[in-house]
Amino acid sequence: MSLFRIDKSLLLMKMNYFFGIGGFSPYMPFLTTIARQRGYSAFVVGFMNMLQPIPGLVARPIIGALTDRYKCRRAVFITSIVLIFSLMCMLWVIPGKTSDIELNDLDVIKSPLFWWFSGTISLINALAMVKTVLEDTICVNLLGDQKNEYGKQRLWGSVGWSFFAIVSGVCVDWYSEGQHLKNYDPAFFISLLCFAIDMILVIQENDNTVMNSNVSKIFAEGKVIAFLLWVIMFGFFMSFVWNFVFWYLEDLSDQYHPETKSQMKTLQGLSLIVQCFAGEVPSFFLSNYVLKRVNQMTVFSLMFLMFTVGFSTYSFVRNPLWTLPIEIINGASFGMTFSAGISYATMLAPIGAEGFFQSMFSTAMYGVGAPVGSLTGGFMFKNLGSINSFRLLGLIAFVMFVSQTTVNYILNRLNGNEDTKDTYTVVAIEENAEKVTISA
Repeated sequence: MSLFRIDKSLLLMKMNYFFGIGGFSPYMPFLTTIARQRGYSAFVVGFMNMLQPIPGLVARPIIGALTDRYKCRRAVFITSIVLIFSLMCMLWVIPGKTSDIELNDLDVIKSPLFWWFSGTISLINALAMVKTVLEDTICVNLLGDQKNEYGKQRLWGSVGWSFFAIVSGVCVDWYSEGQHLKNYDPAFFISLLCFAIDMILVIQENDNTVMNSNVSKIFAEGKVIAFLLWVIMFGFFMSFVWNFVFWYLEDLSDQYHPETKSQMKTLQGLSLIVQCFAGEVPSFFLSNYVLKRVNQMTVFSLMFLMFTVGFSTYSFVRNPLWTLPIEIINGASFGMTFSAGISYATMLAPIGAEGFFQSMFSTAMYGVGAPVGSLTGGFMFKNLGSINSFRLLGLIAFVMFVSQTTVNYILNRLNGNEDTKDTYTVVAIEENAEKVTISA
């Protein structure tokens, strides 16, 4: 009976994740193939994906700190959704949607049309980063002492992501039937519809007490520095899943199975369905159970090992259909590790600095790791090809698995089981008490 009980206080949060994250899936997973259809090479696509997170890299920590300080999360949250909707309309009407040949890299980068296209995506990405920080912080605050339940809320984002991805993929294939190139108009329409619904579902933030927290002391901790490094590498590897798996699928189709080309968008949408429903959703749902029994850094170790298996397997597969089981590994890696990262960042954050620490986690992943991975991936795919690139990635992931496991063991021996959150929360309380005494 309890399995079907709905917590009404969290219902809007679940719906926000469903439509708010689902709104990005009709176009974001397909951006590399959209760019490829515009005549951009793998290097240009990697360069473009590297540029995308830069505005968000600046905005994220600033917005996190300001909303913690001035308690304006709801206003910023609503504004970000409205601006995303407006920019999506602009992205839809940008000209130059198709090209039969691959254009010269230098000519593309000199083109104002490229910067209009790339700049619009970068602004959408920055606003998406801000929106993600705010909704995750709000969700964690709503959960109170049950922060390990975060995964059960966030899984609805994965459900929305996969659902709208497959719907838009099928619609694009249907709408493009008989055409040489794909027409993505249905995808943009579905995306705009999701964001319009999400505007209606924005939630009211609780008025939690904000305390002055000494954040700088925590950044001197070795385990915090190590955590941010592992998050950067997490973003690095995920950027290949987000940006280059679809490129790889099209390479397999072109070289080995041309009969799959007419249904490629449906197949790509299906890969997201498998990734989300067979990987992400179970991982998010079980994250509460797992994180009560397994250290967050152990989850990161397993993530690097799973990437080793997944990327290495990509390098041996030749039929696009046989890549679908690998998406289970990708989904499980993301769902469990993202939950562990949110949980660990919350544990590290002093009271009143939750938004800032969530923004640092997101900045390390999306603002540093993902863009570096995108640029590296563009270079690798252009010069090594997709299959050899994934073979090399499998080796890099294994090196990270060994390194992270070793460093984690050493830090545990040095630090013991000290609770960072409790330590610095006490410091923050004492500092606030001193200020009250002085004022009195």
